Amino acid sequence: MRVRIGLVILALAIPTICRAQADPAGLAGTWTGAWGRGADTLAVTMRLAESDAGWTGSFDSERLRVEGIPFTEIALEPPQVTIRLVGDQTTTVFTGRVEGDSLTGMLDEEGRAGWFAFARSGTPEPDLREEDVRFDNGGVTLAGTLILPPGAGPHPAVVFLHGSGAEARWASRYLARFARAGIAALIWDKRGVGESTGWWPEADLEDMAGDGAAAVALLRSRPEIDRVGIHGHSQGGTLAPLTAVRSGADFVIASAASGLPFADVESYSVGNFVGISSLPPEEAALARAYVEALVEVAYRGAPMAEAEAAAERARGHDWYFDLPGPDDPYWLFSRRIADYDPLEWWEQVEVPVLLVYGSADERVPVEASRAAIVSAIEAAGKTTVDVRVFEGADHTFRVRRPGDEWPRTVSGYPEALLDWLAGL
Repeated sequence: MRVRIGLVILALAIPTICRAQADPAGLAGTWTGAWGRGADTLAVTMRLAESDAGWTGSFDSERLRVEGIPFTEIALEPPQVTIRLVGDQTTTVFTGRVEGDSLTGMLDEEGRAGWFAFARSGTPEPDLREEDVRFDNGGVTLAGTLILPPGAGPHPAVVFLHGSGAEARWASRYLARFARAGIAALIWDKRGVGESTGWWPEADLEDMAGDGAAAVALLRSRPEIDRVGIHGHSQGGTLAPLTAVRSGADFVIASAASGLPFADVESYSVGNFVGISSLPPEEAALARAYVEALVEVAYRGAPMAEAEAAAERARGHDWYFDLPGPDDPYWLFSRRIADYDPLEWWEQVEVPVLLVYGSADERVPVEASRAAIVSAIEAAGKTTVDVRVFEGADHTFRVRRPGDEWPRTVSGYPEALLDWLAGL
């Protein structure tokens, strides 16, 4: 079992490319169709292209609430096509044939078989304007995409903060479709990811908040932009109040934001990952001790030997996962964020706030976080706070129905975000 420690909404490998062996016209283009597994089908749009370097591509799925997610590897040996998608916990391999305007085949997600079928479609005219942008924070240059609504404006705008891990701009691209509702959006590559310089594991939360503040400043310099707010999910939501204070943002949407210390959230998150609540009592106690040993080392500076000893006791059990390696950025970054108190910064926020949660969030303790943040804001008395909790939704606001092979977005999200923004 592999585990990604921390609050992660989506983490895919940075794409690599394989040199094509034939006429690019056979595969290049926009493809509409579906992936299928069991009785479930998932509507997907794929965009594939070839450059001098080789094949690249991405996919969109309205149901998954993703847009522009890059494939890791694409290879063409006509008529055979192989596409690889490396995710945070699993790898999916698509093997098929391209014949004229048809692309069909089988998919395999580490033993879970399915199919795919696509037809080439025309590329629609873009209804939004996109512009590559660069902005600096100290000696770091951040690269991103500004997505603008039609018309001259001025438009309100949202800066999208990052979650944990190596998150590129495409992770926020779906919600950046706020632009279709008249709200500009800035999505960007985290330090050391994509086209941005620096290296996020060596940054602290002040650095991260400074990056967000620099993004807000960039938008304030644009004549077609008036109000600028921030949206942060997971770790980005937890960092949102610090970023709001540092940037002077005009509003804040904090999604799956923790109101507790990072160490407590990590214990909750990893404990849910290994399924402590469903284990027999003795197994649960062993798993809990392992998780707590990990957190003590990562967040509170306990000797690594304590986690290694706990790992030896836990090894061989079905729920066990290996400790991150000694050079894994998890250890460095955990220590850098360990002392952050989100409530200290929520007390200083003076602009409207929307808190959004899924009631079945497996990564953040929802009720404790919601209550702590609302209490801090109301005690300070400097602004208003609205809360929306989506029943049955997980950390990424997705739910599964019986028979679902893929999750789906909970009803009413992200419309609730747009409704709140419209009322400001």
